[in-house]
Amino acid sequence: MNDSLFSPVDPDGIRRFLFEGAGVRGVIVRIEHSWQQIRVRDDYPDSVARVLGEVTAATALFAGDIHLAGNVSVQMKAPPLLPLVFAECTAEGDVRGLARWGDDARDSSLRPDELSGAVLAITIERKESGTRYQGMVPLEGETFARSFEAYFAQSEQLPTAIYLASNQTTCAGMLIQQIPTEGGAERERDALTFEHAKILADTLQTDELLTLDATELLHRLYHEDDLRLFDAYPVRFRCSCSRERVAGMLRTLGREEVFTVLSEQGQVAVTCEFCNEPYRFDGIDLEQAFASEMLNAAPQRAQ
Repeated sequence: MNDSLFSPVDPDGIRRFLFEGAGVRGVIVRIEHSWQQIRVRDDYPDSVARVLGEVTAATALFAGDIHLAGNVSVQMKAPPLLPLVFAECTAEGDVRGLARWGDDARDSSLRPDELSGAVLAITIERKESGTRYQGMVPLEGETFARSFEAYFAQSEQLPTAIYLASNQTTCAGMLIQQIPTEGGAERERDALTFEHAKILADTLQTDELLTLDATELLHRLYHEDDLRLFDAYPVRFRCSCSRERVAGMLRTLGREEVFTVLSEQGQVAVTCEFCNEPYRFDGIDLEQAFASEMLNAAPQRAQ
C-alpha cells in the first residue's frame, strides 16, 4: 500500500478507498465531535446511545458510498423499547440523529434479537435527479451491521461487509463492497478480492475501529495490498431546521388548531427535536405565516 497517498484527516470524516485491479471498494467513517453534539441533545441511556451511534455511523457510510451520490436517512422502529431511531447524512456530510425509547430500554442491551418485529427503512435521495428510493428490511441477526448487510444483499444485490461501533465519544464504521461487473473472469477475481478483504476486516477489533484513523486502520488491515485512497471529506453536525420550515409545519396543522394554542398560551413554541433550537411565534408571526400560504395558493396572473 502506498503510504504517500495518506494525509492527516479531520477526526470527523468520510474516506473512500479502492482495491487496485479489482472491483472492490470501501468507505471508512469516524465521527467524534459531531457524534458528541448529537448525543448531548438528550439524556440517552447508554444502550440507546450505542444504537443511535451505530445507526449514525451506518448512515454516514451509505452517504459516503460512491455509487449512491445523494442524501441518506435511516429509520428504525422497534416499539416498545425503541419507538424511533433516526439518522440522516447529506451528500455534503451534514449529519444529525435522534432516538426515542421506552422505560424498559435502560435495562436492555437492545440487541437486534431483543427487538422483535423491528424494521429498518433506508431512504436515498439522489442529488442530481431528486428522485427518492426507500428500501426496508427486517432487523435480523446478532448485530445491526448484519441487518444492513441484508439490505444491500436484497435491495442492491451487492456482496457487502459492514462493521459498526459506538461509545460515549466516537461512532465509527467501515464498509467493503464488491462492485458489479459483467461476469466471467473479472467477477471471479472480484469475488476473491472481496473475500480476502472481508477475512482481514473480520480481524478488526472494536477499539481499533473507534480509535484508529483511516490511514492507520487501512495500514493495519491491508498493508500488503495495493489500495487507492481518496481524499477525506468532513462530517459535521448540522440541522436543516429553519423558521420557515417550522412555519410550514404549523400550516399543515391548520389555522384553527394553531390559533387555539395561541389563545391558550399566548404564543406557539416549537423546539427542534434534532438540535433543540427553539422557535416562537406570536399572533403577528402566525398571521404572516398563514397569509403567505394563501398568497402561494392564489392563482398567478400573466404579467
